[in-house]
Amino acid sequence: MIGFPMRLAVTFLILALFVPVTIGMMDGMERDSAVSVAKTEAERIADTIKRTYYSGAGSTDTVGISLSGGSCLVIGGEGSDSYCISILLDDTVAERIYLQRPTVRFLGDPVHVMGIGTVSVECVNENGVYGVKVSVID
Repeated sequence: MIGFPMRLAVTFLILALFVPVTIGMMDGMERDSAVSVAKTEAERIADTIKRTYYSGAGSTDTVGISLSGGSCLVIGGEGSDSYCISILLDDTVAERIYLQRPTVRFLGDPVHVMGIGTVSVECVNENGVYGVKVSVID
């Protein structure tokens, strides 16, 4: 009779220890999945940018994007961010993709891409500065 309550107490102790760990692992997997999807979309945008950049000034192209899970892409910015696409998850930078081969500069204000839409890319030469302008069409 004494053994059963002890077994029950040990079982509840084990559950109390492992349930929070399991929930934390599931949250981490959801976060990693959202970042992975956003990174795939960012790489698609980067490929479109490179293709447009190589085509020369005046070239334009578009790419359809589908993001979910609270993720956002920020294209361009100030300083070194003017050469990268930042992946944000819940307003925190999860990863950055720098366009290095070729080194492409984003001209204009940073562009925030969320949800489902189309990104337009135009290669321009503004006052001797060669780069790309990015905008969200819809």
